[in-house]
Parts: sequence; structure tokens; C-alpha cells
Amino acid sequence: MYNKTVAINLDPKCNASCDHCCFSSSPTSEVKMEKDYIRNLVNEFARSKTIEVISFTGGEIFLDYKFLKELMEIIKPYKKQITLISNGFWGGSQNKVEEYFKDMNSLNVVALTISYDEYHAPFVKLSSVKRIFEHSRKYPDIDVSLNMAVTKDKMSNRILEELGDSILGIKITKFPLIPVGAAKNRISQENIHKFYNLDDEDSLQCPGYEIVYHHDGEIYPCCSPAIFETKITLREEYSQTYERTVEKLQSNLLLFIIRKEGFKWFLNILKENKKIEEFGIPYEFSSICSLCVSLFNSEDKINYFHNFMEDYYYANYGNKDHETAKI
Repeated sequence: MYNKTVAINLDPKCNASCDHCCFSSSPTSEVKMEKDYIRNLVNEFARSKTIEVISFTGGEIFLDYKFLKELMEIIKPYKKQITLISNGFWGGSQNKVEEYFKDMNSLNVVALTISYDEYHAPFVKLSSVKRIFEHSRKYPDIDVSLNMAVTKDKMSNRILEELGDSILGIKITKFPLIPVGAAKNRISQENIHKFYNLDDEDSLQCPGYEIVYHHDGEIYPCCSPAIFETKITLREEYSQTYERTVEKLQSNLLLFIIRKEGFKWFLNILKENKKIEEFGIPYEFSSICSLCVSLFNSEDKINYFHNFMEDYYYANYGNKDHETAKI
């Protein structure tokens, strides 16, 4: 079930340098994968018999639209669905809006998510986003939505008011900011919504997996902004095939226990050994993904659980599936 969708974070370069950016993207960002490597990845994904959806995000992927279009053209003959994430800066040009939507429609883009909120507003004109939403009505087969990262002092309600009737029919999601990336140092903890706590055991479950090829060259098991600050990687070699990446996701014992037992299993070990404070586990947090960062943001922390995980595996599964025992 983990091999139907794949995402690629093409490049951290962005026209904006938002205070809340999970990747700390900016116009001067330079860390990225080689284009030939990305082309090879996309060719592999396009030919895959299992992948159904290929997603592109950044940074801002429309800054190098020529390359983005090239990648989508590689995919087109294989009839995979494509999804895109953008801050919508290109909405400032009516010609680009018309060109890009025409291309997206012909290249099987099924979803376009615009990330825009009070943190994006200093860098992207609201009128640009409004133009994109208005023009999207001509393309009902492209699911256009709006994602907004919010904090207590920046709920972006004014933005919704000013977008007016352009957002009618547009799916809008507000989500609490996760203190990772630039937000760790630029956003006050007091302004971050915290809906969860360690006593709410029913909520201590991982929301799910989706393989992500990140611009830093690592391969991660999900698309949460928090995962990129952990040491949980599926990469073992440069030329690793997608099939091997899926195998790694399915056989990794750490991820297996997270799926099976949730984060509660790891937290109970820390509580029993009085390690909660040492691991920097917050009592309250904005997203369950924040726990993943606190638990696994260093090799030492992951190694701490090594013996506990092996004991768990052998107690419950013996040698039935040795691959699952690999960490």
C-alpha cells in the first residue's frame, strides 16, 4: 500500500523566505539533487507498475517551469496522475496562468495545492493567488486547494476575506504550524497551537507513510515537514531502486513498530527509564509528527531503542520474517 504514491522535493530554492518554512527555503538556497538524477527517478516512477500518483513540491517548483514541464512530459505517456504544490507567485501574470493551466490540463495534473497564508503574504501578492483560483474554474478536472499554516497570532482570516468569492468551491485547510525548519528559531512557541498531549494516548499514532525523495538526497518514509529533521532515512545507496526503497519501508523495524504500536511504545520505554526529559519530549505539541522529531532526531536516540526493538521483534515474531528485523 506504500508503493502507489511518491513525492519529489525538487529544489529548496524559492522566491520567498518565509519565517515558518519547514525547509528554510529562500532565493539563495542551493542544496539540490542533480537534474539528470531527477530525470532518471521520474523515468523510473513513470514506468513503475505500482505507482499511480507522482507529486512535485519544493521550494517553489514553478521557478524552473521549463524543467518541471519536462518532467511532466516524461510522465504523460504512462498516464500517471500528477499533483503539484506552489505558493502561486506566478499568478501575477495572466499569460502564465493561462499557459500553466493549459499545460497542467494536457499533462494529467489532477491536483494543484496553493500554499498561502500570512507568512507567504510579504512575498506573494494576494491578487496572484486570487487570479489562479478564478482561472481554475475553467479546469474542473484539476482539484485546486488552499493550504494555510497558522499560528495563534496569524490565523489568516483577513486573507480569506480578501480572496472573496474566488475561493468558492476551493478546498481550504488550515493546519497548526510545526516548529521545524525556519520556524524553530523565528516563531515563538507561545504562538503555536498545541492540541495534543502525552496523556492523550489514543492520538499517539503515526498518520501514515508516503515515500519522499528530498532535495538533500535522502529518501524519507513520509511527507510531514517534521520527518526531514529526523534521522529516519530509507536511503542505503545512490543507485537504489524504487522497489528497494519500498522494501526498506516495509522491512524497517523502527517503522514497523511505529505502525503496529504507535509512538506510545517508545514513550513508555522512556518513561520507564526516566528519559523523557533527556530526549526533549514536550508534554504538549501541535502535531503528532512533532513527537517523531523529538524521538528520532539523532542517531544516538535511535540507537537507544535498538535492543528494545530487537527484543520486541523476537518476542512477538521469532525468526518468522528476518527481513522485518532489519533496522
